[in-house]
Amino acid sequence: MIFVQKHWLQAVPWENVLALNQSLCQAQKLEHTTQPKGFEAARRLWEGGAARSLSLKEVLDICRECHGLSPFTFHNGNTFAGAGRLLIEEWTKSLPPVESQIVQTTVSHYIAGLIGRRELLQVLKHFEGSGKVQPAAASAPTAAPVPPVREEAPVFRPNTSPLLSESQPRA
Repeated sequence: MIFVQKHWLQAVPWENVLALNQSLCQAQKLEHTTQPKGFEAARRLWEGGAARSLSLKEVLDICRECHGLSPFTFHNGNTFAGAGRLLIEEWTKSLPPVESQIVQTTVSHYIAGLIGRRELLQVLKHFEGSGKVQPAAASAPTAAPVPPVREEAPVFRPNTSPLLSESQPRA
């Protein structure tokens, strides 16, 4: 999965990145504005990546680099993390909800610079190694989901033993 080559960024063109930032700004009643130098560099990087076949690792690096260029005045992290989540949405739908959330959060945190490449790759390799994350084009059968283990709720049992100070004689 990590090394599957695909035209990832064609699924989320630059215009969609702009629309995502605009909606994030609008939700907070902020004016959507751009930083000219960072905006143009990020646009070129994104559009250049859209024209190439990339691995997932490479496309997430582009998202992270675009975030670092700060093309927007507000919400650069949320914008590119949201774009990253859109890029992996197709596969994460096939995962159980908690595992999907783990992958999405890890990708978002990587793009925003909160975790490093080592942590990102550990999580992605974990799901790749277990066969839970498959490329969209793959036709390999997936394993049947394992039913959750039911645990009984803990029973509250009050502590009836005397306190240490109560068991000692007073002077």
